[in-house]
Amino acid sequence: MNQRYQSEEISRVSEQYAENELYKAVCTIGQQLESETVFGLCPEECFTETLELLTAIAGKGEEILTVIDEYWLRKFNEYRRFDRHVNEDEIRKAVGIVFGFTILSIDSSRHSFYRYTLTRRLMQIIADNKFPGWQSTLDRIFSVPLSDGWFDDFIDEEPEDGEGRLPLPKVLNTDRAQTYFQKAIDKRYMKLENGQFSWIGVGGKGINSQLAYFCGRVFEYRHSTTCNIGTEFPEEELNALFGVKRLYSLLTQVHNAQKTQKWRRIIDEMFE
Repeated sequence: MNQRYQSEEISRVSEQYAENELYKAVCTIGQQLESETVFGLCPEECFTETLELLTAIAGKGEEILTVIDEYWLRKFNEYRRFDRHVNEDEIRKAVGIVFGFTILSIDSSRHSFYRYTLTRRLMQIIADNKFPGWQSTLDRIFSVPLSDGWFDDFIDEEPEDGEGRLPLPKVLNTDRAQTYFQKAIDKRYMKLENGQFSWIGVGGKGINSQLAYFCGRVFEYRHSTTCNIGTEFPEEELNALFGVKRLYSLLTQVHNAQKTQKWRRIIDEMFE
């Protein structure tokens, strides 16, 4: 395994950024990722490369979209020049790891451009240059916690009023819905793409039933043998939001099932 950073550089970075939350996040799984690559991207180099890209993003703002593909290509060529004996999959993985930690960072932002638009673009670039096991590698990176608003603190910018809130229709746009929809997105049970919400699921069968149950928890549906005894369940608006049908019927079926579905516990944990 090759390693570009020598002990002196590693010590300098580790001492200078010892209390940096992103550096700690990279170190959480950085050594494990390094051990899996021939290219040898140590945590300190990975952090430094990520910081370089984040600085470019902070400096260019929305204009970064016009040059972000060039950044991938430039970094790929830079790594390839370092060691031409390493195959291209390994090089793509090294660049992909840097992009992965960059996504982790900007996903902490409360600004919709960084959290949604730019994140989608970076994900697309990785997918276009995918390497073996790329989804598993990203999942591990995204599992590392980073404080909400970390990237905003990094660029020293506060969101404008209303910015960073999910685009929910008026009937559904409650603080409770904003909180738990965002939590579901953060956990990747739900996604928002091009203004369209969709439910990915928590694992297991019955994706739409899971969505119905989740929405029931969000809008405080409480089941009885005769009717909903909680707040009114906004079925029509939810059906339209997710592009599905009969959420209320699915919700009652979930509660009337003879055996409690295993996936309910995963959703319930979001509300604890």
